Amino acid sequence: MLHKNKESTHMTGKYQPKVTVLVPCYNTTTTLPATLKSIQRSEYPHLDVMIVDDGSVDTVEAIIKEFADPRFRYFWKENEGLGLTRNFGINNALGEFIFFLDSDDEIYPDTLTNMVAYALENNLDVVSGVTVRRNFETGLESEWYRSLYKTKYINTRQKRLGQFDDTLSTNKLYRVQMLKDKNIYFEEGLYEDKLFTAKLYSKVDNIGIIDNRVYVWLIYGAGTSITTSKSVDNFKGRQTAIDNLWQYIPELRKAYQIAYYMNSDLLIYLREFYSYNEEEKAEIFETAKTFIQKNKKYIYPRLVPASLNRACLDALAAGNREKFIYTADILSKLYQDELKAKAKV
Repeated sequence: MLHKNKESTHMTGKYQPKVTVLVPCYNTTTTLPATLKSIQRSEYPHLDVMIVDDGSVDTVEAIIKEFADPRFRYFWKENEGLGLTRNFGINNALGEFIFFLDSDDEIYPDTLTNMVAYALENNLDVVSGVTVRRNFETGLESEWYRSLYKTKYINTRQKRLGQFDDTLSTNKLYRVQMLKDKNIYFEEGLYEDKLFTAKLYSKVDNIGIIDNRVYVWLIYGAGTSITTSKSVDNFKGRQTAIDNLWQYIPELRKAYQIAYYMNSDLLIYLREFYSYNEEEKAEIFETAKTFIQKNKKYIYPRLVPASLNRACLDALAAGNREKFIYTADILSKLYQDELKAKAKV
């Protein structure tokens, strides 16, 4: 384990607290070096960098030693998943603040400087900034919910409904003691980011919003940095996470959350519906039906404009399995045909 013993907290007369950058790793020997180099390019001088190997087959310890950076601390533990690995970081951080950086992503040189400055200027426990999604192969970029980050301001709980759109945990700086005091930790399983940020938004009075780019989310391959299983078991796990998430969603937000469920959460599986057998299709219907019927009062149909998706919502609300499976099969076939047509171009 490598770590920095000497800590300096002042620069040009201003207090600059130590920041822990937590980098969870799991079989990421290829991408980790670029992530660590981005940390080394950081302008912020007082860093504690925790590289936590979550039970990888090919450990990254040799890579850490090659960097020979006294700020880097290496840990290896049994595999527990991303959420519990981040909790390990919260509980073992040496910094006053913590920042989560995935081992296949990067930060900007001024990321931590800008975030810490805004936190100290406004006595904030959380600061959130702009995430840039960058295609690793083409370099094309897009910004994640840029409409939420048009200017610097203090986001209060009373004006937080829109902020729930930003479900990322990696574009935020957190005061470590606040996370512990308010018991804001990650939960095991799917949707760890959504559950964590929902708890954060429901428990923290003021969150600093800055219009600076702070995080580079690198997109590999077909469009995601993490391969998502579309099995029925995966869907059930996702549904359990959504049920847990519901308790943190404000009442005024729940109609939108139902629409998001239909337009995104469930749609992922509807597009693959053709590949399921009849028993699996019935399981998806029953699981989704339970959720939709339990929350019928929040359904606002105009938020689900796509006709086939809307028809699936109507079938779930009515408990009509035949209509749901028939419509989902059509939706899935059309989507697969679109993919084939694009592949030919």
